[in-house]
Amino acid sequence: MSTITSTVIEIVSAIAVVVSLIFVGLEIRNSSEQVEQNTQALQIAAYQDLIGRIVEINTLHIEESTSIESLVELDSPSDKQAQMLTNFLWILVRHGDMAYFQFENGAISEERMKSAMAPLVLRLQYPRVRAHWQETKKAFVPEYQTFIDSKIENFTGPGA
Repeated sequence: MSTITSTVIEIVSAIAVVVSLIFVGLEIRNSSEQVEQNTQALQIAAYQDLIGRIVEINTLHIEESTSIESLVELDSPSDKQAQMLTNFLWILVRHGDMAYFQFENGAISEERMKSAMAPLVLRLQYPRVRAHWQETKKAFVPEYQTFIDSKIENFTGPGA
């Protein structure tokens, strides 16, 4: 009888180990899903923060009656105007970088990325905007550099 009891205890122990492994596996999966959701929430919060900054720029635009277009077309901008243009462009380029990052990580669709990047991409037609990009592009990841460079090619043609 002790052999039967021993066998039963071994079987029960083996079943308990299998059940506990299944439980641990489920908990790990749930934890991984939660971490992924938290990461995506942080990415979306960062994206929303950037949208808020764009709204602030628009407010400045109204108050100052200045636009990027008016600044890039100046032959001899004042120091203040040059600084305003630099600030505008940094925000647009960083906004584009965040949109590209969000897209790469699946937080936004390609359509949403294109929409978010339109303020930058449309202004790449201006030589001063392209010059700013050439000066600052090393601050960004290679994939984003390649993406923006390909958009510049649309305005300048290959090898220009």
